[in-house]
Amino acid sequence: MDLNTLLQRAQSLTKGNVECELPGVERTLQQVLQATEQLHSRVTQTGAKEIQAQILLGSKGIDLPKLNQKLEALSTGKTFEPVDVAGADTDVCTFLKNERENAILSVIEDTNKNINDTVTKQKWGNLISTWNEEKTRLLDALIGPSQNFIDLQRLPEQIILNPECLPLSCLDKMSLLYAQELCKYNALVLKNRPRPNLVQKFAQLASTFGDVRLTDMWMLLSCVTQVNEAPSQTDPIKSRQQRPEFVLHARTYLERRYKVYISSQMAQACATDSYQLVRAYVSRRFSGQQTIGLVDMAGGKPLWPLIYYSLRCGAVEAAVDFLREAGPSYEEFAELIADRNGGVLNSKIESKLKLQYANKIRNSTDAYKKAVYCILLGCDTNEVHGEVAKTIDDFLWIKLAMLRPGDATGYGQLQTSFIENYGEKYFNAAQNAHLYFQALALTGQFEAAIEFLARTDANRVHAVHMAIALHELGILGGVRSVSQPLLSIDISDPTPLRRLNLARLIRLYVQRFEGTDTAEALHYYYTLRNLHDPKGRNMFLTCVCDLVVDSGVLDTSIFDLIFGPRQTTAPSEHEISGGLFRQFSCPDFDTSTMAGLVADELITRGNFEMAVRLYDMAGKLNLALKHISILLAQVVQQPAVEGTLRARLSLEAERFSNRLTNRQTEIEPKILVSFTLLRDLLKFFDHYNEGKPLVALELLDHTGLIPNCIQDVDTCLANVRRLSGEVIKVIPDVMVAAMDITLTKYKQLKSEMEPVSVLQHQRLQELRERAKAIANMAATMPYCPTNQRLLQLELLMH
Repeated sequence: MDLNTLLQRAQSLTKGNVECELPGVERTLQQVLQATEQLHSRVTQTGAKEIQAQILLGSKGIDLPKLNQKLEALSTGKTFEPVDVAGADTDVCTFLKNERENAILSVIEDTNKNINDTVTKQKWGNLISTWNEEKTRLLDALIGPSQNFIDLQRLPEQIILNPECLPLSCLDKMSLLYAQELCKYNALVLKNRPRPNLVQKFAQLASTFGDVRLTDMWMLLSCVTQVNEAPSQTDPIKSRQQRPEFVLHARTYLERRYKVYISSQMAQACATDSYQLVRAYVSRRFSGQQTIGLVDMAGGKPLWPLIYYSLRCGAVEAAVDFLREAGPSYEEFAELIADRNGGVLNSKIESKLKLQYANKIRNSTDAYKKAVYCILLGCDTNEVHGEVAKTIDDFLWIKLAMLRPGDATGYGQLQTSFIENYGEKYFNAAQNAHLYFQALALTGQFEAAIEFLARTDANRVHAVHMAIALHELGILGGVRSVSQPLLSIDISDPTPLRRLNLARLIRLYVQRFEGTDTAEALHYYYTLRNLHDPKGRNMFLTCVCDLVVDSGVLDTSIFDLIFGPRQTTAPSEHEISGGLFRQFSCPDFDTSTMAGLVADELITRGNFEMAVRLYDMAGKLNLALKHISILLAQVVQQPAVEGTLRARLSLEAERFSNRLTNRQTEIEPKILVSFTLLRDLLKFFDHYNEGKPLVALELLDHTGLIPNCIQDVDTCLANVRRLSGEVIKVIPDVMVAAMDITLTKYKQLKSEMEPVSVLQHQRLQELRERAKAIANMAATMPYCPTNQRLLQLELLMH
């Protein structure tokens, strides 16, 4: 122990500290200066405000640095994040706690999202409403104080109307010509006359449009669909793969088209003789070095190109002649072609030639010889024959020629290759729509071809009429339900055929002009007469019903246009004169059926007024009276104002009253009683509002609804209980009117003479008794909203 230690302990004892845990530290002046500079730099970096905050909080016993560390440890970003479920596999309580907290957090998040969406929706709704009010204010500003439009002085202008000017139409010239042709066809159908081939009719019409590609598409369709009509119960999709006519007619179309092509390349003189035409074409195409690789010759010309182009043009006889000219070694091949053309299958020669192809011809340098062998024998079906098939038509013809009658599998594979393997991208269908359509139509995929054309506005009109024409021929494959998409695949159908929703296609096309060209629209809808909607209703009736209902009920011109005006001279007859729908009447449906269907749809949409009129047209008087009673019960107590619903119903009720006097149909008693009472109450309120109390009371007494004395209350209540809800609904207003008339008579009689005589006193007593009876009846009824009002009126008579 040195002297410094002793000194420190002595100082500690002097201060009273017994323990000395830390040894004394001595600092030099340099160390003290360095510590001071560090403290000064720390204070200056902290800032004056933080120093003041530390002094303030320190005086309260709060350590600010520790508080900052605690605040930094808090994480607000995870407040509404899902709770971590780590360790929940072994701890059930923790798992349940986390699940509960996660559920609460998800509810909070969904609620916040819903609130945000609601606020946004309300904000936009408010903006739209404000803008509508601003538009209304601007329009109202154009009206002067006299409620007349401001008279803007303008000089008179002379207007000359063109007498040949037709009404506005949404159909262009081409669409109108199509529609006129369809109307002619439907007229023959409605008259049960022989119907022409609608595809050929449309093809002839399309040839006048001056569009070569369009003409080719219609001619293709006309050629391919020249097949015998299948039985009506046969599904076109199921039977198409088994019918060789489609393949045969597709080949024939390609052959005729190619013959026209080579005829245009050669002199017109030899166009009628296929033998000379093919010979001249081959002589022109194959000369000099172009014959390299061709193995056989006939008359100085390459043999197999002669055979191929003869078959390509459909000149089978010319091919046989070329083979026989080449020598006897080709007699079997010529016999095979002749037998195949006659529909005879020579299996012996075919087997021999197939063996010859496998041994020698497959590796031949003559591409035309290989192509002819493959076409006639069906060898190497996957071979492309690129040296021979230079165009899509050539390739398609080779594939069709290789098919055998009834080869549904090969036909389906060919269809799949075009619609799925090659597809729209390979054909660049957006730019070559006609080319892709021809490829699909020639392979019997009419539904997919029509749907592809219908995607563009320019071709939609043609696609619609192609679909209608094929549907009338019984060739178009329709969907199982009209609610399906425009083009759909049925898993029970052969691959890769599709089904086309004709109803959807026509409705999409017609909806743009059904408001302006209603007559033409009905003819388009008539083509759907053999289809039914999911409810089992005829699609023609359904489309016309939607047309009438969706056109709006404020403008009744569409009703008069389709159904004709209502008859007023012969109310006993239900026939309707005029109207566009009359021309479509048949045993399955007529104008009355259509009117009843539209009325039912209007009832579901809450438009009873027009439904009453249509029920009357349909001859359903029970339904007409039932629904007019519902309407009368809502307005019978209102004052009569011209142009209101009550005024219109008053005229309608009068008309039905005249009908009932000469009715020939039975009316349900309850419906008849309800209508009669409401009609009488309508007249009662008319007299009451006109200030004719005596006439009104006389009419009311005739109904037997309101008691005249206490003894009549039970009888009136019994009568009311037997009535329908429409009449019972009006009884409280009737009692108020009857009480008001009674009070008016009471005051009038009491003020006539003073003093009151015995007779007058008896009359006043009768009026008070009547008022009491009405009040008692109102108190006895299960629900009477005017009970308090009646009691107040009764008290005024005491």
